[in-house]
Amino acid sequence: MTDTSSKPYSEIMAGDVFRKVAMEIADGVIGMSKDGIIRFANPAAEEIFGWRPGDLIGKRLDVLLPDRVRRNHDALVAGFRAGLVETRRMGQRGNGILGRRADGSEVNLGITILKTEADGEPLLIAVVRDVSEVVKQQEELKKLAETDFLTGLMNRRAFFERASFLVEEQGVGSHSVIIFDLDHFKSINDRFGHQTGDRVLTLFSTLLRQAVRPADLAARYGGEEFIALCRGTTRAEAIEIAESVAEQTRKQCFFGGAGRPISITVSAGVATLDHDLDDTLRRADAALYEAKHAGRDRVSAAA
Repeated sequence: MTDTSSKPYSEIMAGDVFRKVAMEIADGVIGMSKDGIIRFANPAAEEIFGWRPGDLIGKRLDVLLPDRVRRNHDALVAGFRAGLVETRRMGQRGNGILGRRADGSEVNLGITILKTEADGEPLLIAVVRDVSEVVKQQEELKKLAETDFLTGLMNRRAFFERASFLVEEQGVGSHSVIIFDLDHFKSINDRFGHQTGDRVLTLFSTLLRQAVRPADLAARYGGEEFIALCRGTTRAEAIEIAESVAEQTRKQCFFGGAGRPISITVSAGVATLDHDLDDTLRRADAALYEAKHAGRDRVSAAA
């Protein structure tokens, strides 16, 4: 049995307790020298990254990073090493930090980095936690919050967020907006019931989803209104898309209670994004009003 009575308290802590904690803690602990070489990796780190015991020692930290993030990571580490801050937390919330497992798959991480010394040499200690399950849950909740529960399309709030981001990134003039409104929808609810009305909404959402491209945005705008932002689409092309949706809607064979047929038509307003998003939506809505005022079951486009 080792006699520790004459050892300084700090030496006992450094040599015994802290190493025991590092080896048994559920979080991964990785020690890196100033040249990016891994000098220490506890069992939890090896498990998180899928490496066999001892195989990480002597490897460059790059083996734990996806190729596309290595350059930025080097700059971040250099800045952290040169700064006055002794501890930095990254990726504790959200999915901003990615690691690479031994098999090439990626893992979402929460990381705390500390600057210290070992044997007189600078050392970075990374305490790593696999937050993939948390990120997955966050993404699922975000998707639920952005999705219209009935149709499966994105909801109005999500549409505004994504459309605003798209305009900010790519500017105006290269997209078109179409607002659709199911004609006489209230009478469908009144005559056949809300369950049938919900089926009509679901049917139309399917037609709209089939008409737009994966890169376009399609959403339930509210009630019986739907909206699509068609990327890189001219006014004439957007009119063609809207008319195609109207034609497909018109052709649908739909039956309500007791097998009674339901005639479904839709009106649409089109506007090209040539000012800003709010103005475009206002002009598309005005064009929709023109289509409905002119008799419904038609497409109208803003000048």
